[in-house]
Amino acid sequence: MGTIVERNTKSGIKHRAQVIKKKDGKVVYRNSATFSRKTAATAWIKRIEAAYDKGTLTSDRERTTVGELIDRVVEKHHKDMGKTKTQVLKTIKHFEVADFEVASLRPSDLVEFATQVAEGQHGPANRSPATTANYMSHLSGCLNLARPAFDVPFDKQVMQQARETTTILGITGKSKKRTRRPSVAELDSIMEAFVDREERDSRAIPMSKIVPFAFFSARRQSEITRILWDDYSKEHSTILVRDMKDPGEKVGNDVVCELPPQAIRIIESMPRVCDRIFPYHKDVVGRQFTGTCKFLEIRNLCFHDLRHEAASWLIETGRTLPQAMSVTGHKSWSSLQRYSHLKSVGDKYENWSWLAKIGV
Repeated sequence: MGTIVERNTKSGIKHRAQVIKKKDGKVVYRNSATFSRKTAATAWIKRIEAAYDKGTLTSDRERTTVGELIDRVVEKHHKDMGKTKTQVLKTIKHFEVADFEVASLRPSDLVEFATQVAEGQHGPANRSPATTANYMSHLSGCLNLARPAFDVPFDKQVMQQARETTTILGITGKSKKRTRRPSVAELDSIMEAFVDREERDSRAIPMSKIVPFAFFSARRQSEITRILWDDYSKEHSTILVRDMKDPGEKVGNDVVCELPPQAIRIIESMPRVCDRIFPYHKDVVGRQFTGTCKFLEIRNLCFHDLRHEAASWLIETGRTLPQAMSVTGHKSWSSLQRYSHLKSVGDKYENWSWLAKIGV
């Protein structure tokens, strides 16, 4: 019979389950795992003992836990995983599923893991279905490498069935597409606040130029703060966007994007103080924008909405989807398809006075 020992830890009560098998007075099999809940520890013992009795646990590979597999995947990965994926995998190792053997995983184990993620265990409460789906996706990536990379038995259908189940139950799902666009009046208020601040404080970040550059160039705040002068070509009206965000590949995903005339004018007005055109930290840019919107009581508007505004503006001014993609950097038409049905036509920024006021 297996045993369960309770231990008080900083993160709460833990249950250490252990299975020991002897033959002729000698230990021939030993395995242990730690769980947050006693019911999970009991279920693990039953599974291990049943597998042992059937003779299906015969090698160290078959006893590899999910947590151990994650460590091996991270160690063997030659490419930069990115901040988000690294953090997600690190967090997964705190869940009970990390102590389960890969070979013995069942769809219900993974559904329970997704439920715990959604409920906010080991992180923010009430994670969204899209966030939970992201956790499942990163875990799936590791499990799919188990057999081909490390010879650890795993049936891919286990994860497939689990993901189908969590989708049906609403535990996981796609993120909702934002449709928020700033009005001209809102942008006028934002620009007035930033210009006033910069006139009073010469050390202030030139948000009055960063904000219009964002919705004329369709660049994300992280991309804006990475642009080098060497990446800019006035002659060709382009910039090289390094490591552009992409679902499949981010690091090394460098894309040449077209610059509308308004964006070029803003770049040309910036002083050459270092190798970057906008030498500021992306988080500071985001905080200043969010804080100013809050002060002005402009609700539900974030910096990324300026990229959405850019895509809408490009279509409204008569660009086709391929022409708009040359600015935004999207690789597929489907990403911009929703903008093709915009009813508004014309350039609402044609006589926008703020460009002259900021000296561009």
